[in-house]
Amino acid sequence: MPALIVLVDVDRTQRQRLDRLLSEQGYLVATAHSFHRAKELLDSVNPDLLITAVRLDAFNGLQLAVRTRLGRARLPIILTDAALDPILEAEAMPQGATLVINPLENPEFLPGVHAALRQPEPAPSPIRRWYRKRVREAVDARVASAPVKILDISHGGVRLAFDDQQEVPAVFEVEVPAARVTIRAQRVWTAQSPTSHEVWCGAEIGELPPIDFDHWQDFVDSVQH
Repeated sequence: MPALIVLVDVDRTQRQRLDRLLSEQGYLVATAHSFHRAKELLDSVNPDLLITAVRLDAFNGLQLAVRTRLGRARLPIILTDAALDPILEAEAMPQGATLVINPLENPEFLPGVHAALRQPEPAPSPIRRWYRKRVREAVDARVASAPVKILDISHGGVRLAFDDQQEVPAVFEVEVPAARVTIRAQRVWTAQSPTSHEVWCGAEIGELPPIDFDHWQDFVDSVQH
């Protein structure tokens, strides 16, 4: 089956030309003309590659990349712009995104697309086994006696916000006083928050004793979102 590429660009002419270029290479292309439309599209399809312009009116492609990383930690991402911005390029690297300048004229663009799509298909992120809901108000918790916040929650996974000075271990325990449990979590992915000095971490919850699982399940079901 041909690879599916989500292409995001507010410039209609540029979007159409890139769509045609990628389609001629045999790829399936789903396009979006805005940040909000891209969010809707990414929530409804499972692409093999995201290509997004940096400039998306009031938003930017890096914000879209960060949001996409929340549920697709290993999805290849290419950012496109008209001119090189070393600061943006440095900010894109932690998100695993590649910055490509002037893609329609850049001979490195198509080889970069082909290379991104040749990457071995990753196993689905464990945190996606369960439906997650964003909590209305962040839930206070603690990791190694340091405060953290729970931003998304599910029976099998959580998204946590760590202070950027905190180390995020591969495996750690999360004390959740409101749920009356301590859960053992395994880090799946991390990303810098686009709006604060926090590091976000998606984590899978390990097996819990029956009584703790009941407490956790009841707590998750009761959280407002």
